[in-house]
Amino acid sequence: MKRWLAIANPRSGGNGNNARLSRLLDALQRQSIHTELTCAPGHAAEIASNAQEFAGIVAVGGDGTVFEILKGIDRGRQRLALVANGRGNTLARDLRLFGRRESLDVLHWEPERFIDLMDVTITSAEGVQSRHLSASTVALGYPTEVVQQARKLPWLARHSYVAAACSIRPRHFSMHVEHGETKQRSVRLSGFIANNTRHLANFLGFREASCSDGRFETMEMDAGIAKQTLHNLSALSGTRMYEPYPLMQTTRTRVRLDEPKTLMIDGEIFQQIVSIDVRILPSALACNGPGGA
Repeated sequence: MKRWLAIANPRSGGNGNNARLSRLLDALQRQSIHTELTCAPGHAAEIASNAQEFAGIVAVGGDGTVFEILKGIDRGRQRLALVANGRGNTLARDLRLFGRRESLDVLHWEPERFIDLMDVTITSAEGVQSRHLSASTVALGYPTEVVQQARKLPWLARHSYVAAACSIRPRHFSMHVEHGETKQRSVRLSGFIANNTRHLANFLGFREASCSDGRFETMEMDAGIAKQTLHNLSALSGTRMYEPYPLMQTTRTRVRLDEPKTLMIDGEIFQQIVSIDVRILPSALACNGPGGA
């Protein structure tokens, strides 16, 4: 029998989530899965990097928990299973594990299912480069400000992103962007997104996307408050009533900013970023979830 380690983030999901977390941990422990709780930012990555004796890691939390675990998991040997307990649960929604009891059935998970990841290299205003793996979303501008505002609303739990989206006014910024082999363009936008999944937290923003097709989607947003509100309502309802931006599929995107901006990767915030290079890593992670997502 394969041995699993569950890494649980007790801060995921906002206030009032302790009871649900206790139920999830009890269910995992009944399957003889060892569990560890994180106690600070970066702790999940540390636990995962020291978990070489386990065949797989169970991420009990949200997209930020997955983001940290990807820093430490041995993708060549270990599997990742998701038990959604965050506020956005973007990847879990795409894998049809959000709210599903099947997400706990990790000991009997066969066969393997592989998903893509985005390899993200960022450069700060001080010239410091760092490299990260993203399963879901890389964003600038309005989407990043929504995530930052949602963090200030923990008592709203999974409704915090919707509330934050209603309270943020889009602000434009200038940048230069290249998709694949296309020529660099200078644009002025209210938001930019590179997405590996169909969802953006609670919002269905990329209806045709797949986390297993060897590509990611990009969205260049140019909106005032009215246009953005209509787009939010369309994405939240899952309808096609208003989709104002053309979407592009690509395997690589490079962004250079005229002024340093705050970047968001899977719910994690990076300050004073001046350039971003996103490449797709096809079939880079063995993950649970039914096929066809």
